[in-house]
Amino acid sequence: MDDIFDEKAKIWCDRLNGLMKEKGYTQELFLKEYRSRYGKGTQANVSRWLRVGNTIQKDGSTARIGFPSYESMANIANIFGVTVGYLTGETDCETFEMEQVSRFIGVDEETCKAIQNIASGQHSHYLMSAEAAQYRTVLRCLFMADSFAEFVKEVVEYSWHIYRQKHPVNHLEETASCITNEETRELAFQCIDYISSSEDEMFDDFSANNVAPTKELLDAIAKLDEAIWQDCNERRKTEQQIKLSEYNLQKIYFRLIEEITTDKHFNKIWAFDESKYESF
Repeated sequence: MDDIFDEKAKIWCDRLNGLMKEKGYTQELFLKEYRSRYGKGTQANVSRWLRVGNTIQKDGSTARIGFPSYESMANIANIFGVTVGYLTGETDCETFEMEQVSRFIGVDEETCKAIQNIASGQHSHYLMSAEAAQYRTVLRCLFMADSFAEFVKEVVEYSWHIYRQKHPVNHLEETASCITNEETRELAFQCIDYISSSEDEMFDDFSANNVAPTKELLDAIAKLDEAIWQDCNERRKTEQQIKLSEYNLQKIYFRLIEEITTDKHFNKIWAFDESKYESF
């Protein structure tokens, strides 16, 4: 039970403190807002609300700060435009409406908010009256374009190749770890470039360096050499795949633009009162 309380208390404090910071509230400013809306509340209340789960000394004994009453929680949630469920961790979405949209579309709340900001024109620094409708129309054309899904798919492919380039499989390291005889492993690395020829001793590096080419050593060298070849081959292959993916992305991108900028879509995007843009 204490573990559940601790988890809920941490979520509550993290989210309430986060919202306070996001909205620019100090404890004093928040108390002023709370009183202006509900006609009650004290500095001590706000301090406790922000420290739910913390341990305090009370009447000579140790106690933990509990959650505020449901009425107070509802009031706090209302000030920030979120639900009580969000503050207590019942949902990761700030509102039930956002939670429903998130579940229906299958994306997280941040993605929903990003779409909402574009569709509403909130991201623009010079918002004009017709822009929000235009943004929504462009988004609709974008999502419905045949090339859009193909573009997203190619981005996934491209990101995978980039990831593999940054986090390659180290075949040499894996192979070396499988050579259990440490002396053989070290000697194999030392002799990996040696050339041996039974017909011409001039090219026998093993003899020149007084190393006995035992079967165990030669097998180890062969394994390391194969691993080095694998690493080099995969690096080249990944570089080729990245270049190909970049080419495909550019090709799909321009095809996507062509789909969006057809006359049919232009008529929808620019269907507004031109007089509102006379000063632009």
